[in-house]
Amino acid sequence: MYDVLIVEDEPIARESLKYLIDWQALGFEIKGEAENGQQALAMMRGHYYSLVLTDIRMPVMSGLEFIAELRKFSGAEVIILTGYDDFEYARQGLKLGVQDYLLKPVDEDDLAAVIERIKGDLDLKYRTRKQLDLGVSALRDRFFKQWAHGQVKAGEFLEQSKLLGVSVDWPSTCCLVVEMDFVQALHAYWTDQELSLKRFAIRNIIEDVCGDGGSVFEESEERFAVLCKGSGDEKDDLSGAFQLAERLASAISLYAKETVSIGVGHVVDSREAVPQSFAAAEKALDGKFLHGKNAILTGMPGEAKDTEQTELRAMEENVIEAMKTFRLDRVREALHALKEAYRSSRVEPGVIKLRVLEQLIQLFHVVKEAGANHALLFDSQFGDYDHVMTIRTIDELHRFIEDKCLSAFELLVRMKEQQPNKVFVTVQKLVQEQFQTPISLRSIAQQVYMNPHYLGKLFKANAGTSFNEYLLRIRMEKAKELLRFTDKKVYEIAQEVGFGELDWFYKRFKLYTGLSAGEYRSAYQPQSKE
Repeated sequence: MYDVLIVEDEPIARESLKYLIDWQALGFEIKGEAENGQQALAMMRGHYYSLVLTDIRMPVMSGLEFIAELRKFSGAEVIILTGYDDFEYARQGLKLGVQDYLLKPVDEDDLAAVIERIKGDLDLKYRTRKQLDLGVSALRDRFFKQWAHGQVKAGEFLEQSKLLGVSVDWPSTCCLVVEMDFVQALHAYWTDQELSLKRFAIRNIIEDVCGDGGSVFEESEERFAVLCKGSGDEKDDLSGAFQLAERLASAISLYAKETVSIGVGHVVDSREAVPQSFAAAEKALDGKFLHGKNAILTGMPGEAKDTEQTELRAMEENVIEAMKTFRLDRVREALHALKEAYRSSRVEPGVIKLRVLEQLIQLFHVVKEAGANHALLFDSQFGDYDHVMTIRTIDELHRFIEDKCLSAFELLVRMKEQQPNKVFVTVQKLVQEQFQTPISLRSIAQQVYMNPHYLGKLFKANAGTSFNEYLLRIRMEKAKELLRFTDKKVYEIAQEVGFGELDWFYKRFKLYTGLSAGEYRSAYQPQSKE
């Protein structure tokens, strides 16, 4: 809604304007009334009105005097209300940037037509301003990211920074890399919009905490980086970087209710050395594998005594042997002992992950040999491999393999008392009943009292497609039906099939059908018989 101010000395005329048209239906709301130009100026300085309707002849300060003063600090749209005798005044108003003028008594249709046109102009200005802001912000992000990666040419550095309004003439710099601990874990359960909102909130927190002391940019989907402005004193700057990291972690925990891990780089005293500080901050985050999440890190731990390879191998085999005996207490004990052995030996994270993958293969054979449906547990498209390779901590790795073992145990037990699985049919029914609402795998899993991850596996094994793909197909097919056989507006159809955002519906529909919603309706809607 755009706010409107009415400036008119006659009370009856003011009331008439308020009810002459349906302002809200046209996208406007009357938010203020003034009896003269002087009063209107005071109101304009205290609140931003997008549109002003003003009479010309008023006591204290005339409409033209008011507009002339208004133009010194506001670009609000202005409509002049005038009688026939004031036409020359109206022409002067147009020179002051007045949008239009209307003759008294104001005609309902004339006013509505002018308001609709102004609404279009305001919408265009808003979109243009938003696109410009987003464009400059994206260019600054790109500049800082390229700088941190050593991709800005020396001869172009100052020119680019000046063009973007970025001050980079610092005595020294220290890089921080902020990794959101929750991103990977929530990918399967959050919608893209939910995840984007969370990331947007965290970036705002980082920018607020840093203030003028650092420049923030998006490094990846799960990481933000901060180039901290230093004073030139290495000791003070490093201490300041750690204090900033602590404030960031605390603020994000308090306001976003999420944890982050932060890598702190070296303090460098030249623009050319900033990539070294950034690389050190990224390298520091590797320490998260041993230290766990919600940590502030600087560099990897030193060398430590290796556990004998034969001992590790025996401990890994103990896990599989315990699995074969159906002794879950032994499985948990064996896994815990192995985790602690890995941690104390400080074996390289990549080596530990490869060992876990070997255990996964052995577990796969145990399940397969028992005749169970291994597709419910193991991803045949390298999903398990990809997941293991992206895990950041030993504790996470332990939970992953433990979940696999427990799920395998449950599956093997079910083999003894196998009954027709009604869960898949129930989920299909729930989707058909609820696809018009913002449902997700997580919300459906809650309704059938199952783990979302396990339900997703079960659904894909039965349907041959993921839950999200199935839900999208149901929504898109319903949208196609509504486009063909009803005259509903596209935004109404989008809402009816469960899309809260029209732009998102347009994109998904075009990807699904190869046509825009309008093109699809034109091509497939039956022609009415005359």
